[in-house]
Amino acid sequence: MSDIALEEPQTIIKIPSSKLKPQLIVGVLIVIAGLFIIPHMIGLGAILIISYFINSELEIIRFYQNYSEVKFGAIHSRFMILNSNIMSADLDAKKLILKINNEEKTITKKIPLQAFSEQDKDIIIAYYKSQVDKNTE
Repeated sequence: MSDIALEEPQTIIKIPSSKLKPQLIVGVLIVIAGLFIIPHMIGLGAILIISYFINSELEIIRFYQNYSEVKFGAIHSRFMILNSNIMSADLDAKKLILKINNEEKTITKKIPLQAFSEQDKDIIIAYYKSQVDKNTE
């Protein structure tokens, strides 16, 4: 066995189930409608139900000691943001805009906030703003 210790995330943020419930309800309704009216709709309903369960287990943002990881969907790749590289965190109407200094280039990453609960939004904004404050000292 190897001596490498995997770092555990300090905080994990998922999409709240209250935001995903409409997707499950619509999926069930489409399956029921497919059973009685149009059989071809059963597949669409099944896809909505499966994606509900996939999205309910998806860890969107993970905060670690020195970095964070963001993954927006099941088929999206996860990107890592080093805390020391965060230059600014600006709040737009529905998203958090991060300016990240990456190997002499400034990269802009946008994190949409409308999918999160108010408490999770506050945690995300506070975390990234605190990292900006640490980096600008």
